[in-house]
Amino acid sequence: MKPRHVLFRGRLVPYEDARLHVLTTTLKYGVGVFEGLRAYWKEDERELYIFRPHDHFRRLHDSLRVTGMDVPDGIDDLTGRLTELIKANDLRQNLHIRVQAFVDNDDGTPDATGPVVVSMATIPMENYFGRAALDVCVSSWARISERSMPPRVKAIANYQNSRLAMLEARADGYTGAILLTHEGSVSEGPGYNVFVVRDGRIATPRVTDAILQGVTRDTVLQLASRHLGVEVEERRIDRTELYLADEVFVCGSAAEVTAVASIDRRPVGGGGAGETTTALQWLYDAATRGTLDREQGWVEPVYHPETSDAGSGSRV
Repeated sequence: MKPRHVLFRGRLVPYEDARLHVLTTTLKYGVGVFEGLRAYWKEDERELYIFRPHDHFRRLHDSLRVTGMDVPDGIDDLTGRLTELIKANDLRQNLHIRVQAFVDNDDGTPDATGPVVVSMATIPMENYFGRAALDVCVSSWARISERSMPPRVKAIANYQNSRLAMLEARADGYTGAILLTHEGSVSEGPGYNVFVVRDGRIATPRVTDAILQGVTRDTVLQLASRHLGVEVEERRIDRTELYLADEVFVCGSAAEVTAVASIDRRPVGGGGAGETTTALQWLYDAATRGTLDREQGWVEPVYHPETSDAGSGSRV
């Protein structure tokens, strides 16, 4: 279902009218960054909660700075505009939210830094993958290196790397992929971070392993520590550890927390969500709807903010 309105060039416009010139700088050279957020409908409260919007918009600012683009709007301004957009569309269901900031300069040059335009679209979405567990391969494409592109930010141009990995995976009959660094250790997948569980211990690649600094990744780190009593190891993970793991799961705003059933056609554990993955899926679902860790300030209510006890809390 398409929303009625999109935020574009500072105003709400009909969905069909949010268009760019074919020679705009972002289309020619990929000069843009983005964020993917989720919002979740809680039926018993008749409320829609945006999950960690301030943290997503803070990362958007980081992405703009790293890629040398002008920063047009403050974090609170962006959050307010997103809330306004959702209300204008009268959406009361689970959403995926796409926020883009790009150089809108007709026939501009690759080194253009502005003017930067922000667009927002709110799209109804349930399970992103349409399945409970993924069958993934280790891609022959290496994850982009810090020496060539900034992997820790959500730059539009970075996702050509993910696209190539997914095209290869789909052609070979897989539903997902995992990329390795140029040194051969596990990095991440196309749009999701990777976690492994072995002998009751959870591990995930380091920030310096060419990963995106995921907001969902950080959520999982905190949930595992506070509610499972497990400190996740952030360390180098070798490819063979994937084959020996008791559980593997991936996470991201769109991906949420999703189990990996097999890697390179080798079954992982029982071929579905194991005990740890299932526990984290439940915790994540509760956190996104404001029934768990609300004091962290992770959820932003849309329709009844004056009655919500969600505070500003700690941010990442």
